[in-house]
Amino acid sequence: MAPASEDGNLYPRSAGRQSRSASTVARLVTLLKEARKSANLHTEIKGSIEGEGMLRTLCVVATLQFLALTSAWACTGQVGAVIFQDTFADDSGGWDTTPPWSTVQPPVYVIAGDANNSGYNALNLTFNATDGDYCMDFILPPAIAANNQMYAGVLFWATDYNNMMSAQLASDGGVWLQKKASGNWSTIFDVPKSPAFVSGANAVNSLRVTALAGVITVYLNGTQIKSVRAQEPTNPGLSFGMYAGADAVSANAPKVQIKSYSVTAGK
Repeated sequence: MAPASEDGNLYPRSAGRQSRSASTVARLVTLLKEARKSANLHTEIKGSIEGEGMLRTLCVVATLQFLALTSAWACTGQVGAVIFQDTFADDSGGWDTTPPWSTVQPPVYVIAGDANNSGYNALNLTFNATDGDYCMDFILPPAIAANNQMYAGVLFWATDYNNMMSAQLASDGGVWLQKKASGNWSTIFDVPKSPAFVSGANAVNSLRVTALAGVITVYLNGTQIKSVRAQEPTNPGLSFGMYAGADAVSANAPKVQIKSYSVTAGK
């Protein structure tokens, strides 16, 4: 099962985007229209065969430009005004880093356990959100062993490291929602082996959570996993963050690479 933290952001030995926006899509359409116009002009001058060849070439160029515009934000479905975005091009995102366990190593945020700590939580120290649409893209390594799964998660509704909510993805495809209150973890739901999980070396998964008007909904790669009603905290200035770790400590624990993190208003 998912790891349970001790106090603070370390998991010690005892511990068990924005979507592709309408403007971007419009850009692709414009590029394709321009490509067709150029190809038609070329056809009039050089003949239909060369014109069709140019059309194909320009379409490929337009597609590559579209992918370049959208590759930074793989999260799908996020709505509302942008509150926070980070692709970890530098360390200016305001994260609570604690080397060597968690560091910004452009273009990713890296979290890795060791022989003493199975995982790590990192809250953002400079941005806040309560109602929101949270999404994280990451590369989750395979399990260390059959009984030692790897995890990555989105933290939200956090007043501090002892009080928060956490949605997690396991390396076997399981999706979890957990609550930590006064340092004690409880599991709200556990959905095993979601078919939406993408496995394989360097596979990128997107974990998204909407927390709106007392309803929490968890998505994996655009697929809704489950919704649950929850009492929204009344504290102003709640924090969000990320988690990565394993069931148990390992001297050679693999690194979880977080590629982007995005928060929008959700409405």
